[in-house]
Formats: sequence, C-alpha cells, structure tokens
Amino acid sequence: MNIQPKDIEIFIHIADDKSFTRVSEKLYIAQPALSKTIQKMEKELNMQLLDRSRRDIRLTDAGKVVYEKGKEIIAKYSSMQNELNHLSDLVTGEIKVGLPQIIGTCFFPKIIKAFKKIYPGVTFEMIEEGGVIVERLVERGDLDIGFVVLPVQSKGVAFTEIYRDQFVLCVDKDHPLSRRKQVSLNDVKNESFIMFAKSFTLHNLILDTCRQSGFDPLVAYESSQWDLMIELVSEQQGVALIPRLLANKLNGVNILSLSVKDINTAWRIGMITGKGGYQSLALKEFVKVVEDLYL
Repeated sequence: MNIQPKDIEIFIHIADDKSFTRVSEKLYIAQPALSKTIQKMEKELNMQLLDRSRRDIRLTDAGKVVYEKGKEIIAKYSSMQNELNHLSDLVTGEIKVGLPQIIGTCFFPKIIKAFKKIYPGVTFEMIEEGGVIVERLVERGDLDIGFVVLPVQSKGVAFTEIYRDQFVLCVDKDHPLSRRKQVSLNDVKNESFIMFAKSFTLHNLILDTCRQSGFDPLVAYESSQWDLMIELVSEQQGVALIPRLLANKLNGVNILSLSVKDINTAWRIGMITGKGGYQSLALKEFVKVVEDLYL
C-alpha cells in the first residue's frame, strides 16, 4: 500500500476541520495538493472516504474506519520516532577506523554520511594505512574497526565481505593494446607494472594473479596513491591492474581501462573487527549501518 504517514495526517486534519480551505491555510499546502492526497488514498483503498456533497465535509463509513485506525498509526509512528531520537541521543563516543586510501575514497564518505544522519553525536578518528597494517592494529585493539581488501591474514580478526569487484588493465591511449576491448594477462607479461605498495593487500593479490598466468610481473614503480599510479600509466611508464570501481572514476587522464579475460581473482572489500573484543553501542550501530548499505 502506497499510503504514507504524512497522507494519513492530512486526512485526519481534513476530517477534524471539515474543510479543505482551513487545512490548506493551517498546513500551508495548496488545496489541489490536498485533494490529490485524498484521491490517492481513496484510489489505494478503493473506497470513498469523504462525503463532499455538503458544505461541511463528512466522513463516510469507510472514512470513519480510516480516521480511527489512522490516529492509531500516527500515534505509533510518533512513538517510534521518539524512541529512535532517544536512541540517537544515547549513541555517543568515538570510533577509531582504519582504512586504506583507496577504500577511504570509494566507500567511507557514503558510510559516514548515512551514519552521522542517525547518530550525530559520534565522532571518528580515521587512520589511513595499508590493509596489512590496518589488520594488525585492529587485532591489537588499537582500532575499533577496519576496512581492508580480503582475504585477511590475521586469525585474530572477524570479517564480513561488503563489496566485490573485478580488475581491469589500465594502459595509455597510445599503447599497442589500446584498440582492444579485452586482453589477456599474457599480453602484458613483458610490460613494466605499476603496483600498489607492499603494505597493501592488493600488492600480493596482483602478484599472485600474474603468477597464476605463468609470470612474475616486472615491477617498475610501487605507490600507495592510486591516482599517482594512474598518472604514471598516462605518462607511458607502465601498465596497472586496478579495480573497475577506480577505473570508473577516471577523468581527464590519457589512459584506457581494458577487460582482462583470464582473471579469476576479485577485489573483495571486508569490514573487520577484533575477535572477542568489546564493542561499544556506537560501534555496534556503525556496523549495522554498513550492513544495511552493502548487504
């Protein structure tokens, strides 16, 4: 049923005042908009709710039922809002979050916006490190939660996968492969590779992927900044394997992203917490918000 609490509130006002004009002036809503709201409700319920044949509007039998039940719904809705507001007031404190720069750029702004809308009293300390370091800090209890590339190496953290993506090959627009839509890793086995730094789980993930194709990549540069890696590709310093999500953010650079047909490895993002560690109310609610967004 597509009837919202606001629609019911308008209906109750009209039933109480017996006048569209008075309700329009009280709520600052144009009369045509009020009429459309009532017509929508009547269409949804397949019942006439108001008797408009007289000067003073009266409720039909169906309208009386909707009026009484509607007041109950609004009362429960208001009670729910009050309890949620009270919960929001209770959830305070600080959450220490660890995240690699890439994950911070792609995911965290959306997460933090959704969370702060509900729990504005919570503050965050963000530690930007590679996934290997974030795992270690979460395991030691120095961080409350972290976001890393899976799989995790530590047995002392619990993880939940929240996102999965494929890798693409980035080449400059003048590269011999630039006219092809899809390539094989073997096509670039003799190329120089621009890699993520060793502190990133992505470093070993890409190394293993190349080795599965039968070669060790020739690493020309390593960086913790994905945008610097892209600039190096555009300057014809090598090729790079990056997640498709990052490639979709490329603007104004002289490179192309190509599908790779023989990669079975996925870019998997996980949320990690320490096993058996204490979780504050703020942290528990933060985890719920992340799960609601991505699971």
